[in-house]
Amino acid sequence: MTPNIKKITSPQFCDWLTPIVNGGIFTSREKLVVLLAEGAPHEALEDEFREFFNGYYVLALDLEDCEESVLGCINGDHTFAHLKHRVLAVEAQRKSSPLGREARRMGLLVHGDPVPEIKVAELSSNEFKTLMHTLGNWRLFVARNRLVKLMETKASIEIADRLRAEFCEFFVCYLELELFLENYDYDPDDGLELRPEFIEALEREEEYIRSGGKMYTLDEVAASLGISLKRLSANE
Repeated sequence: MTPNIKKITSPQFCDWLTPIVNGGIFTSREKLVVLLAEGAPHEALEDEFREFFNGYYVLALDLEDCEESVLGCINGDHTFAHLKHRVLAVEAQRKSSPLGREARRMGLLVHGDPVPEIKVAELSSNEFKTLMHTLGNWRLFVARNRLVKLMETKASIEIADRLRAEFCEFFVCYLELELFLENYDYDPDDGLELRPEFIEALEREEEYIRSGGKMYTLDEVAASLGISLKRLSANE
């Protein structure tokens, strides 16, 4: 359950935040920084970026439900005027819908949303490395480190207020990262080999169909939900 950050205690807030600030995106970012410093080959960067993107996907799942609550906190407190300005900048530049942003993380596109202009798979080695440097230096990671330090500090009223303020900063940094990635076409599953257990599962499903069972296509599921989907790689 998403907490009300205005009302919960610092220990409760820290308990909720702990798995978020220890998520895979932060571990992967550290590995990316090391790989870049070592001049690692392109293939190694590609593999780690896949992990980074999957970590970003999980972070988005953790944070998207509390967006309304956090933005309400920012808009209702004059001390967050600088954050409100950044939020307005994000909202003014967003091109995709909330559902479209969720679909994009899975390599899909909601009909009517713009197609990302930059295909990660088509970037040159230098362009890809530049992208990795940009992501590795994103201020989300600085905000995360400050947040972790506060979470490790002995609880007090002052710390509780600073913790909430720092989380709001962290959240705005996440929104800015989400906006940046909006224009990138990337499917983390593209090019991966099928694992044996997945192949076995497919064979069981195939046998199920042959014996008279019915499976539903992604389009059928989307239609039942009133959603129109298409692959990001489709030519427009």
